[in-house]
Amino acid sequence: MAELIWLVPLLPLLGVVINTLLGLNDLRLSRANAHHDHGHDHGHGHGDAHHGHGDNPTAKRSGLIASVMVGLGFVLTVATLIELLGMPATTTLGENNRWFDVTYWNWMAFGDLEVPFGFLIDQLSVTMMLLVTGVGTLIHLYAVGYMSHDERPTRFFVYLNLFIVAMLMLVMGNNFVMLFLGWEGVGLCSFLLIGFWFEQRDPPWASVKAFVTNRVGDFGLLMAMFAIWALARKPDGTFLHSLVFREVLEQGTVFSLQQYSTFFMGTQYTAAGAIAFMLLLGVTGKSAQIPLFVWLPDAMAGPTPVSALIHAATMVTAGVYLMIRTHPIFELSPSVQSTVTFIGVATALVAASIALGQYDIKKVLAFSTVSQLGFMVAAVGMGAYVAAMFHLLTHGIFKALLFLGSGSVIHGFGNEQDMRKMGGLRKKMPATFWTYIVGTMGLIGFPLVSGFWSKDEIIGHAFDHDHRTVGMLLVLGAVLTSFYMGRQISMVFFGEQRDQHIHAHESSRWMTIPLWILAGLTLASGLINVPGWHPLTTWLEPIVEEEAAKFHLNIAAIVTILGLASFAAGFYLYNWAAKHKRIKPNQRDLLHHWGGDFYAILEEKWGFDALYNAVLVKPYKALASFFGKFFDVKIIDGIVNGTAELVGLSGRGLRTFQSGYVRSYALMFVIGVVIVLGFFALR
Repeated sequence: MAELIWLVPLLPLLGVVINTLLGLNDLRLSRANAHHDHGHDHGHGHGDAHHGHGDNPTAKRSGLIASVMVGLGFVLTVATLIELLGMPATTTLGENNRWFDVTYWNWMAFGDLEVPFGFLIDQLSVTMMLLVTGVGTLIHLYAVGYMSHDERPTRFFVYLNLFIVAMLMLVMGNNFVMLFLGWEGVGLCSFLLIGFWFEQRDPPWASVKAFVTNRVGDFGLLMAMFAIWALARKPDGTFLHSLVFREVLEQGTVFSLQQYSTFFMGTQYTAAGAIAFMLLLGVTGKSAQIPLFVWLPDAMAGPTPVSALIHAATMVTAGVYLMIRTHPIFELSPSVQSTVTFIGVATALVAASIALGQYDIKKVLAFSTVSQLGFMVAAVGMGAYVAAMFHLLTHGIFKALLFLGSGSVIHGFGNEQDMRKMGGLRKKMPATFWTYIVGTMGLIGFPLVSGFWSKDEIIGHAFDHDHRTVGMLLVLGAVLTSFYMGRQISMVFFGEQRDQHIHAHESSRWMTIPLWILAGLTLASGLINVPGWHPLTTWLEPIVEEEAAKFHLNIAAIVTILGLASFAAGFYLYNWAAKHKRIKPNQRDLLHHWGGDFYAILEEKWGFDALYNAVLVKPYKALASFFGKFFDVKIIDGIVNGTAELVGLSGRGLRTFQSGYVRSYALMFVIGVVIVLGFFALR
């Protein structure tokens, strides 16, 4: 398979090309028809494109092309996995044997730096490729039904395929520069897809917010790359000047980053620590951790398949992947690892608490994603790389299921997203309801369902390795997760429908079949690293060298009992509120009566947006306004216009000396003579 691995990203790229050409042909035909039918308006941009009427015939064609291309990539990835499994795990020297590094050409070269264009296929990258192409294929198929009424489905599937290509480049690249290429590619695609419905008010702003926030994190990744290139040395002491993973992360090379250090305020900081910290900055942007998580909930303005792709299979997992890939650098700096754990735990708790105060069905899930990413980041900080990867995989499946389920609810409920208007949808949307229940079981860690195993492994690792406080805080995060999911299930699917003006209906099979498949995967994916077998640990062991995690029956029992009790509390509280008509559209949440100002803080997302507006956005706007309205107009324009005015004035003045009248020249000659004679006379 090594010789065919390039096909995995090339196939969706081919889908981009085919759909682009078909889209251009459609546009040409549309213009030709418009030429013959002057009275008919074929243009885009009539409000919410998603609210179009009737199926768009190009949606199925473009969607199938895009889906088949990603699906073929999944088949090739499975074949690659089988080939790697057929190799012995380690060599006779105990080194990792299941990998191949394919370099196709020298991509760029300047000075001592040469960047190859190549792929590193090992246990970690293949695992990520399976998630990206597998879940990505189901999301593409779902999108065929979801975007069937849209006016621009071909453009949508071009962007969606491009997103897959960028993510594959990120996880398959054999060096930091290729990773950065994919890193920026997913950022660009998220910008295009979040703002896909650009005619509306919110999507363009949300896409800009995501783009700008991620640039802050990208600055950290760039600085880390520059530092590695400048400082890493070979074991013989000469500079490495390479950004290829297998060369940089070799034991002797990584340890060379410890040679550079400085003392600041009594503490020694090494280059490895600084690089790890800059990598962490990149992770906080891409994986939406504190303080750069603010973009992810607003990204809900995009179409739901995009939300599922960003939250489950692609973009937000990139930060966790980066930290696991570069874990030898993080392990050289315990203080940065502690910071990683702190950020992960803080994010898990803050985001889970904010989810309690949201009314938008997708935003609850968005903050849930931020919270679950906090679990993964905390796991990486504690050195539980397999547990982080395990939760990344299970979360990718059940969160894709939940997002697509929420999209099915929105699609079948008149594009309404406010949970206060819903209720009783389990009867009208049975397929969506039951699959959503399965996704919820995965998220809250219902016994024997995927999230139960993966979340327990993270919490168990914390208690096993003297991180008891971290473990208890993560248990609190799990309890909050159960509560807001109980609240959501109750408000959306039980009781009576509160807005009777909307005719709810089940979604098409294009949308429900992927839901059933994901539901099945949610039930089964806990087997990926089930205790007593630990296939994922065995699979990743040559890369992260980690022992199999122990299963703690007592911890699992306590977390499960607390979680189920919390879910029941959330469910019955809002079920009671619905029966007593305490939930109405535009009404404040029930918890607001008890939580008061504290709950209002949760509704306002702990004030992060307000803080950034006050500290960054408003000063920036004021500065831009100063330069735009005063400095540019008064100073720059003043200098430019003043110079022109001065030249004009000089010209008009000198023009009096070039009037063409002989008498004027004679007069000036006489005046000149008088001045000269006067000068000599008075001298």
